[in-house]
Amino acid sequence: MFITFAQYSILMASQHRGTYNQLTKRTTFDHLMVNYYTMGLLNIGLISASDKDGTESTYYQLTDEGAISIREYEQANPELVIKSMY
Repeated sequence: MFITFAQYSILMASQHRGTYNQLTKRTTFDHLMVNYYTMGLLNIGLISASDKDGTESTYYQLTDEGAISIREYEQANPELVIKSMY
């Protein structure tokens, strides 16, 4: 599956389960971008949410399919790999 750098960034930020605000801090994207990309990644099954209401108690985490997408992206784009700092 082809993913963009922004999608990859959200996936990387979701590796260690995080809230919406944590994803915003980890990616340095604004709230609108995080919302847009998390909703898209939820819809295609690359991340999952503890519940769908989008509150601060909602946690996002990588799915198995999301982990595969990260590996494929990194193999195809080695110059754009994000080093995990979490």
